[in-house]
Amino acid sequence: MLDDSGVPYAFVEDIAASWEQYDRFAAAFDGPPPEGLLLHAAGPTDEGFRIIGVWESEADWDRFRAHRLGLEAEAVGEVRPTVRVLRPAHVVQGVSTPPGGRRRHVTRKVQ
Repeated sequence: MLDDSGVPYAFVEDIAASWEQYDRFAAAFDGPPPEGLLLHAAGPTDEGFRIIGVWESEADWDRFRAHRLGLEAEAVGEVRPTVRVLRPAHVVQGVSTPPGGRRRHVTRKVQ
């Protein structure tokens, strides 16, 4: 469930480390999905790798960082990661389509 603001917490993180070093991050997602996680996407870039995270709240992200991610994973890159927080003002959320069903989506504009 989203926090009281109704807006998810989203960020893009660029990390100057090899894609192979991403395994330290990936290990934190073993097992059941973390509470509050809406989306985690990662991939290699020319400078290292990029992570896009969308959480129900900043508190959910902070809890995941403290309890499952760990300091070792956060210290992967040789330079401090660049983190850009996004406070969404417009959200379109897709909903999976059941076989033979119609695709639906949810759109929210945040004031």
